[in-house]
Amino acid sequence: MNSVARLIRAYTVTFRILLRYLGLFFIAKWVSEERSSLLFDKAHRKTAQMIVRNILILKGLYIKIGQTLSIMTNFLPSSITDELEQLQDAVPPHPFDEVKERFLADFKKEPLELFKRFDDTPIASASLGQVHVAYLNDGTKLAVKFQYPNIDEIVRSDLKTLKRIFGLFNFIFSGYGISEIYQECSKMILEELNYEAEGRNLERIRDNFKGDERYYFPKVYWELSSQKILSVEFVEGVKVTDVTSLGEKGISPHDVAVSLIHFYCKQIFVDGVYHADPHPGNIIIKPHNGSYQIAMVDYGATAGISPTMKSGMTVFVEGLIKKDTKTLAIALKQMGFVSKGDHEETLDKIVEYFYSKIRGVKIQDFRNINIGDFQHLNDIIELKKMDISLKELTRTFHVPREWILLERTLILMMGLTAHLDPHLNPMDIVLPYVEELVLGKDQKVSDLIVQSTKELLISYINLPTEISKVLKKLNEGKLTIQTKVQKQHTERIYQGIHQLIYTLLLTSSVSMGYLMSKDGNAEWASHLKVVSTILATLLFVSLFKNRQ
Repeated sequence: MNSVARLIRAYTVTFRILLRYLGLFFIAKWVSEERSSLLFDKAHRKTAQMIVRNILILKGLYIKIGQTLSIMTNFLPSSITDELEQLQDAVPPHPFDEVKERFLADFKKEPLELFKRFDDTPIASASLGQVHVAYLNDGTKLAVKFQYPNIDEIVRSDLKTLKRIFGLFNFIFSGYGISEIYQECSKMILEELNYEAEGRNLERIRDNFKGDERYYFPKVYWELSSQKILSVEFVEGVKVTDVTSLGEKGISPHDVAVSLIHFYCKQIFVDGVYHADPHPGNIIIKPHNGSYQIAMVDYGATAGISPTMKSGMTVFVEGLIKKDTKTLAIALKQMGFVSKGDHEETLDKIVEYFYSKIRGVKIQDFRNINIGDFQHLNDIIELKKMDISLKELTRTFHVPREWILLERTLILMMGLTAHLDPHLNPMDIVLPYVEELVLGKDQKVSDLIVQSTKELLISYINLPTEISKVLKKLNEGKLTIQTKVQKQHTERIYQGIHQLIYTLLLTSSVSMGYLMSKDGNAEWASHLKVVSTILATLLFVSLFKNRQ
């Protein structure tokens, strides 16, 4: 399909989706909340199915965008992400001629001039490239990953189209974080275009595990690699979810699950860089000297914990222990969860609400938390109880990209370990790593609890003195009291005054126009008709905005 046809199809799908949702927003105003929810859920599924069908026709970057959207459970409802997950395994392979074209462009040689044997049929295909098996002269088996020819031009063109499409959605449905979704998607995709970076990521994580025989990292063959081609050692073994084969080889699924958790805890909480796609197909259990080794393949998605995120996590844990909601709010800002702007009141409401839910939870009880329960934001936030609209929520909060990848990685790991051993509680292994990450090696949670208790006792001792100061100011007439008026109420009052002014002016304009027309002054009557139309439009817009 040529670029013009791709563009037309992409825009056609976009406008069909827009019309569907605009119609739904209109209908939702006249039906019950329950009926509206059912209609939107049905629309989400139909929309996702339409997107999947057309993405498989458009191919290229659109498949990658769909795959990236499927992991954005923080932004999108599950009825959409569940359907988009089909794209993870639904990518058709490209012809072998494209493989030759890529090798000629990068090495000036065809595959069989570089390898003793090169299989024509790929063992895996993706949106940007595919993987073939190849053999060196000494018989070493390799996995060769290559990008499709002209993929850079296709990506640039498709990103421009997608930017316009996301911009259109953001214009119509402003305040719902749509522009942020595009930014995060484009960053992830552009990073995956550099296979040299993927090879360096593999070696960086491998260096962090030097001397640990439990884990195996395939060798990168740099002389047979480039920015668009990556040749690595082929890892033979058992797929991690094949519990039956593991048992036949005398490998305990429980032991594998424990080793996997330690593997990821060290990456995330100690090293600060981790393999961000623990999909079962990327984890191979390799028999080794009567035991086994865990091998990770495909390091295209690698992420890290930034110093800002780490310090924010430290402050957050301290806020939980000290039972200080202000500290929790500061932590959320440090971690990048709060959008720029004056959203203090909404943030305070949400922090207070969630803290009320976990107020009685002790540190040791965190072992019983199931992270899967927190996968979908809409499942845990009761907006009505907080008197916060979805629009206010999305304007206040921004989910950082590093958190999206971290959350998805943890959820995949929890699901994987539950499959290997349903009775294993990962939190027993995770908590000591978290404790060290947020508090350091020389401080324990118990120390922080003692410290916070001392601070609390001191505040209680000082309380009578503080009350005495307030009473003294009151007696002297120097006490100033400030009240916090809700911003949204202030805006509504402001809009109401505008509407009153528009209504008075419109009434006057229509009345004067009528009198002028009756007196035969057609020119003035015509002018006042135009003025009345403008005032009526302004009044309608103001009423619509106030309704939102």
